[in-house]
Amino acid sequence: MVKCPTCGKKVQWATSPHRPFCSERCKLVDLGRWLDESYRIPSGLEDESRGKADESDG
Repeated sequence: MVKCPTCGKKVQWATSPHRPFCSERCKLVDLGRWLDESYRIPSGLEDESRGKADESDG
């Protein structure tokens, strides 16, 4: 059993056609969150640019 990443419902991994999601709806909700940029992968670029700005101010 695994938890659906969208709603948390427990799902049988081996028998779920939508794995790791519990349903097509949860799969589409997750896709929508990626498309709306609700999810982001940290790049570290913001921290680097802040550090460079601080160095040039001093």
